[in-house]
Amino acid sequence: MTGRPRQTTSPRRARGPLTGVRVIDLTSYIAGSYAAMMLADLGADVIKVEALEGDAFRELPGFFGWNRGKRSIAVNLKDPDGRTIVHRLARTADVAMENMRPGVAERLGVGYTDLRRRNPRIIYSSVTAFGSDGPYRDRPGFDPLAQAMGGVMTLQGFGGPPQYIRIATTDYYTAALSCQAILAALFARERTGRGQRVETSLLQGVLALQSGNAIDYAGKQHVFRDNPTYRLYRAGDGEWFFLACGNQSFWGKLCRAIGRTDLIDDPRFGSWLLRLDNREALMPLLEATFASKPRAEWLKILADHDIPAAGTQTLLEFMDDPAVQHLGMIVSYDHPEVGRLRMMGQPLRFSDSQAPDAGPPPVLGQHTDQVLREIGFRDRAIAELRRRGIVRGGTAGRAG
Repeated sequence: MTGRPRQTTSPRRARGPLTGVRVIDLTSYIAGSYAAMMLADLGADVIKVEALEGDAFRELPGFFGWNRGKRSIAVNLKDPDGRTIVHRLARTADVAMENMRPGVAERLGVGYTDLRRRNPRIIYSSVTAFGSDGPYRDRPGFDPLAQAMGGVMTLQGFGGPPQYIRIATTDYYTAALSCQAILAALFARERTGRGQRVETSLLQGVLALQSGNAIDYAGKQHVFRDNPTYRLYRAGDGEWFFLACGNQSFWGKLCRAIGRTDLIDDPRFGSWLLRLDNREALMPLLEATFASKPRAEWLKILADHDIPAAGTQTLLEFMDDPAVQHLGMIVSYDHPEVGRLRMMGQPLRFSDSQAPDAGPPPVLGQHTDQVLREIGFRDRAIAELRRRGIVRGGTAGRAG
């Protein structure tokens, strides 16, 4: 997409929609790293630039799920020669990504102005906690703080104590927003020839995530309450399942499934809001009904009546689900550090430009020599950089 001669990417990326796009990944943690991985899944050549000690989240198992398919180089950005490596990479790159606190990338000499000077066509993505300017710009921030501030924990409490969602929903959605902005900027560059900076934040992500909830208009108070036909129920064998009757059609089917056709036209339950208002009458009835049979029996009855319902299970159980396996959503690698590694596969499908599997996450500095050679460093110069402690890593190809 750059229109410049450059090092070709690996043959395994020959069909991806982002084939030929090179990404400098200066991110760590979740939102930035996952956004860069999404680009790798689409076929981009993502070069993860890590400190000599590695990404701060390398010690977490989640690191594997946020960094697969990338190449890793370990560089000391506090040294001028380390910064030079990123500057030389920028000349061949289409995208640079960072999620440092505002001002840190600039102090390290790898901010937007620094890289744009080397390549005016570069797309530069910044993800922050609370924005690159504004009253909270200098605060540290992570997903749970955004959940707390953004009303998510209060919402999960349904009027009781706030509840923490252990999936980093704000991080993941902010990553998706970052990826979306990068793709849009690449498309705009095809028409204008110009790069630009794109930004988002956890604060913006946690609000955008709730577009259906963030509604406020005169005279209306939107209070989220436990809905009798859209909630968890415990079956007679102690197992749980979720019932999701979200409209009147499903309500009628549910009444037939439980043998209570008299409730279909009961004026107390004639709409979603009426069932909410009269939940004290309906909830005990449904609880007692579902407690009368084992979960498997209820799930079959509900399925036979075309009623949306699903039993709860662990994530490991879900990974072995036939539908998950059918869609190829679990991939396995032989990883040099942890052995057999199973993780999420690619969630997107393309009829004409499907990228091959992106490969496993890299070990620290695994591709340092390889990438340095691509941008013109000779072996003697690479050896000197390693001797001086400016880079770390070896010449190995991709693991697995």
